[in-house]
Amino acid sequence: MQLPYSTFSEHLDALAARQPDAPLLIDQDQPISAAALRAQSRALAAGLTRIGVRPGQRVAVWLPNCAAWVESFLACAYLGALVLAVNTRFRALEVADILGRGQADWLVFWPGFKGIDFQGILDGVAPEHVARLQGVIALAEARESPVVHGKPAHRYADLLATEEPAPPAQGNAGVLCFTTSGTTSKPKFVLHDQRTLLRHGAAVAGAYGYDAHSCVLASAPFCGAFGFATLVGGLAQGAPVVCAPVFNAAQSAAAARRYAVTHTYANNEALVGMMQAAAPGDFASARLFGFASFTPALDHLLDLAQEAGVPLTGLYGSSELIALAAGQPRDPAEGEVSARHQPGGALIYPDARVRARDPATGDILPHGQSGELEILSPSLMQGYLDNPEATRGAVTADGYFKTGDLGYTLTPRQFVFQTRMGDSLRLSGFLVNPVEIEQVVETLPGVSACQVVGATQAGKIVPYAFVLLDEGAQADPAGWAAACKAAMAGFKVPAGFAVLDAFPSVESANSVKIQKHRLREMADALLASAATPPSP
Repeated sequence: MQLPYSTFSEHLDALAARQPDAPLLIDQDQPISAAALRAQSRALAAGLTRIGVRPGQRVAVWLPNCAAWVESFLACAYLGALVLAVNTRFRALEVADILGRGQADWLVFWPGFKGIDFQGILDGVAPEHVARLQGVIALAEARESPVVHGKPAHRYADLLATEEPAPPAQGNAGVLCFTTSGTTSKPKFVLHDQRTLLRHGAAVAGAYGYDAHSCVLASAPFCGAFGFATLVGGLAQGAPVVCAPVFNAAQSAAAARRYAVTHTYANNEALVGMMQAAAPGDFASARLFGFASFTPALDHLLDLAQEAGVPLTGLYGSSELIALAAGQPRDPAEGEVSARHQPGGALIYPDARVRARDPATGDILPHGQSGELEILSPSLMQGYLDNPEATRGAVTADGYFKTGDLGYTLTPRQFVFQTRMGDSLRLSGFLVNPVEIEQVVETLPGVSACQVVGATQAGKIVPYAFVLLDEGAQADPAGWAAACKAAMAGFKVPAGFAVLDAFPSVESANSVKIQKHRLREMADALLASAATPPSP
């Protein structure tokens, strides 16, 4: 499927002309037709113009999955403004970073959403980070009047009611910035233009089998690459996208039945929750549910999917390549189907390519050998906003994106993702995926979850295990080490075990991500302490 348009306004015009009454969005059980979405986004564009939003300005959109998020994005695309997508989970430091480093000119937010103290969060942002802001737009009731560092405040509903027509539509330009997760450094702003996003939506619709009867459930936030890819695939096809401001597993399962949902894409934790909460028959219409493995310990996902009759496949994507850039095939004609329940996939663009490079030698590796994945794809970002040096460092001379992920190829277009390169371990000369060790440790008595990192001991890298215990269980480091020695090569056996109440983590748009760098620091400190003789 290819779209003849390079801007969202052109595509929305075509959809509204072709299927004006067909729902494009179902927001909290309220269907919004193509014609209505076009009218609302154009009215908002007129209102934004009236208060001073201009082409090239940057609009931070701090909203959950709702019609206002989609309308705000489409209005900015129409005006040639750039959307800085902000996660509703973010708090003062993270919001300050996006508003400040992202150089936001405007902020759209929902003061009363989910009981979050947005006003308090914004009050906690230092004035220098909002110095550039020209004003805020609030989804607020008439009696509410948010005050953000003295900036002019405008009600979203008032902008929609603007009587002046919208100005002429702008052409293709940078329109959306995702933020990287920033687990080890400050997030980068990943810039995409309209043509790339629309083309990707069309590629998603074609690769995952959308047709006139498709219905897509948005299980991830639109502010992240995962959720946005879900949205843009539906928009490209003209298939309805079902969304709600807050993800609820039971409500999502019920929505799948109510709207005959055919496709959804989620992290495996969310899918497990949906399947556990579902009533028999909720997923009868399912054609393909895709998962990204953010929580590898949830290995019962496959059993639940089989019980529910849900066709399941592994996915891959990133902010830089956009999510759903690859999905494991279920048809032998499309690739190696034995990998369908592993993260990664066959690239959805026919001309896309993947390779693995040995991080030590720089050599391109044969199929089946693990190295850093490099991907050539039409979905590649325009670059990192305001950061040309990082952009140059992210792409090879022949145009491949250096993913920073460990994996191996099966063909020039299909691969398996294993872990982040920074989380992989070089042990005794071998490149080891820590998940191998974690899965063994998680079978040991008393262990409910495990994270393994590389730590330094006597000048070499060794694995170190952090565990969470089952309720009432006692730690048994000696017993665990003995069991690991019996099950694994000696260089994979953890040099130590530490029990935690919870793993350190940071929230991203798609999931809660464990901060491995903090665990590495803790492991180094524990090993150093153990090696230091007691004072006399």
